[in-house]
Amino acid sequence: MNRRQCDAGDLELGGGLEVLLAAMLDPASPGDEVEVSTASPEVARELPTWARRAGHDTVDQRTAGSRTLIVIRRGTSSRVVAPPLAAAGEPARLRPDGFNTRDWRLNGPPAAGADPNSGFVPLGSLAEAGTFGFAWQLNDRDELWSSDLAQLVEGASAAQWDASRDIPWHEARGLPGFLEQAVCQVVTFIAQNEYAAYYVPARFQHAVNPEFVEVLLWLASHVHDEARHIEVFTKRAVLNGAQAYALASAQRSLETLLQETDFTASALLLNVLGEGSFIDLLQFVERHAPDPATAAAARLAHRDELRHVRFGITHVRQALQKNPDLLSRLVAAAEHRAARLLDLTGMSPLIVEALTVMAAGSLAPPRLSKAAAAVRGLMKETAANRITRLQQAGFDAPTARYVSELHTPNLM
Repeated sequence: MNRRQCDAGDLELGGGLEVLLAAMLDPASPGDEVEVSTASPEVARELPTWARRAGHDTVDQRTAGSRTLIVIRRGTSSRVVAPPLAAAGEPARLRPDGFNTRDWRLNGPPAAGADPNSGFVPLGSLAEAGTFGFAWQLNDRDELWSSDLAQLVEGASAAQWDASRDIPWHEARGLPGFLEQAVCQVVTFIAQNEYAAYYVPARFQHAVNPEFVEVLLWLASHVHDEARHIEVFTKRAVLNGAQAYALASAQRSLETLLQETDFTASALLLNVLGEGSFIDLLQFVERHAPDPATAAAARLAHRDELRHVRFGITHVRQALQKNPDLLSRLVAAAEHRAARLLDLTGMSPLIVEALTVMAAGSLAPPRLSKAAAAVRGLMKETAANRITRLQQAGFDAPTARYVSELHTPNLM
């Protein structure tokens, strides 16, 4: 049994004394004692009742000059239904540029499985018992994880940009009508596809066990990126008063993305295949944009999409390394999507034509001929890069070619 001294000073119960007593009694072991010294007759009268209600015992009370000494013995009850907190350990690493998300887990990655009934338990905290069961659906680390997840989260935080102020909007005025119409159709097509890229990661957020907080942060950054892409390309579309079509073929293709319920299959279909194809499209738009605003929007969106593609590749690769049998399930997901889109035999002619006019910057036949060749080159480049990304994600070469050929001509 240990006894500690507590000088209450001028504190009263309800005025801070209970905070001081809690700081001394809560970490103490049952049976340990705290001797409280107070000059207040009210405290001397009220403290034994307070101690009893808090689950402790008053074992001695006497006067010492102008002060009253009251000895409280720590009871077995606790204000928190949980084990005692551990003593503070080693502090987290701080880098020259701040506190990096890669460094906040001092004991390595989270356990492979998380309690599906756990609640909102922040990293490093101890859960109190008796809370409501949340019934999380995604509780397997390897179904969600990527080794560079924290680095991707850091990158997303550092690369934020503003769709209102970081685009030179005033420099997008004055294009010829035919060229403005072409740009409007291209950026409308991009915005239309970005809606799917927004909704797919958003639909998984509510299901992820908060034990895997990096996954939550990543999904939130992904959704935020896509919201900004929708904003920037919609702003470019409406900037000069033109209108464009939201294509039915794109709607059909994108709807199939929303039907996939498996996290890793969604990462394959959206991040590796869809956004992987889109980064080539965005580079093309940046390179051939007739105005600085369109080029800036494509460049900044491309930077974001690179992170999304990287997550898809590393996540799918690690999932396949953990479970090689997953390959057949991923191929089946691509086949299932392709089967629903059998009648889509190529990208919409409206988009091909708009890309051609935008790249030509003119209706002069020689320039249109050169631009048409550039668009055909884009499609070949996109197909070749798709195979490369699939191989980076862990697919063998024949399977990568097969899955690439199954991918929608809508690109996303």
